[in-house]
Amino acid sequence: MTTQSSPRPSFLSPKGLAVVATLLAIPFLSFYWMALSLFIPGVISAAGLHWLTPLSAVPYMPFAFFAYTLFGHVPGYVLCTAACVTIALAGLKRCSRASWRLRVWLLLILCGVVAFPALFHYHPALVAGPGYGLQLATDPGFPGGVIKASQNFVERTPCEYELLGWSADQSLYYRAHCAAETRLWRYSPTRGGSQVQVSNNPAELSSAAVGKNTVLDMVRADGVRPATAEASLRSILLHSQGVASPDGRWVAVVTQHVYGTQDVVVLSRER
Repeated sequence: MTTQSSPRPSFLSPKGLAVVATLLAIPFLSFYWMALSLFIPGVISAAGLHWLTPLSAVPYMPFAFFAYTLFGHVPGYVLCTAACVTIALAGLKRCSRASWRLRVWLLLILCGVVAFPALFHYHPALVAGPGYGLQLATDPGFPGGVIKASQNFVERTPCEYELLGWSADQSLYYRAHCAAETRLWRYSPTRGGSQVQVSNNPAELSSAAVGKNTVLDMVRADGVRPATAEASLRSILLHSQGVASPDGRWVAVVTQHVYGTQDVVVLSRER
């Protein structure tokens, strides 16, 4: 008497796993589509492919808000990434050699999800100008950088920063106003560490102001097209005046993406 093995559930078949992996990959694909939508107009203009113009008119903001529903918080991003990678690998394992189209698609999903943090890493609104260095005091790290990048895409400003000044040991103190919560932070550029939350700041802080024009000479707005618009945009992205450290080596400012996220950056002249 032969026993018949029970049929494998459809969602565990290679096609079923590919469908599930695709659904989980939609937030990642949304970000890729957003980037492509921003890139397409320049390609069309440079290559003279005007017949592709309708493609550039497809709105990308709905994709951004959809992706933000999952990527607006670290747990959502981590769980979505882990589930998508696991299911894509399971689908690849079950695919036969005959299912090459399915294997290619699953490989594309896997590569897209794995490469996502490197391709969509967060960067502040302004970068260091020639001859200057920049430290990002509010560096979100990983995977916080993915979250902050998604906040920037959908033009959210989760936190606003207020510079308080420098202590005698060259440490910067600032406040972060995030929704209904206010926190106090310290950043020491000489130690090269990350920001540290503190309960209070020293009674006396140095807050010598640095003129806006001086700060603008120290920074640049990266990737601006046309290049002639860089100087005016640079002024818009600078959200505060500079505050110099007691020894004059460091200058702290607040920068902000247009309608997006803010950051505290520390500038210094390169040696």
